[in-house]
Amino acid sequence: MKKAFLTLAFVIAVGISSMFAPPPADPPGGDGGGDPIGNPAGVPIDGGLGFLAAAGIAYAGKKLNDKRKAKNND
Repeated sequence: MKKAFLTLAFVIAVGISSMFAPPPADPPGGDGGGDPIGNPAGVPIDGGLGFLAAAGIAYAGKKLNDKRKAKNND
């Protein structure tokens, strides 16, 4: 059951992250147009930070739950 839950959570996380993926970039060389200064496009780190925060919260909750169960068994 636990393995099925983790697999389902992984599939959902990958599915959600692919929904927010940026569109594919133009091939190198292109048509010669574009920004003459050459400013690079920004890197989208917003979604990754959200997943990292969610994973940290889930891990902390698991640790707290394990600690509570160990305290009740003693």
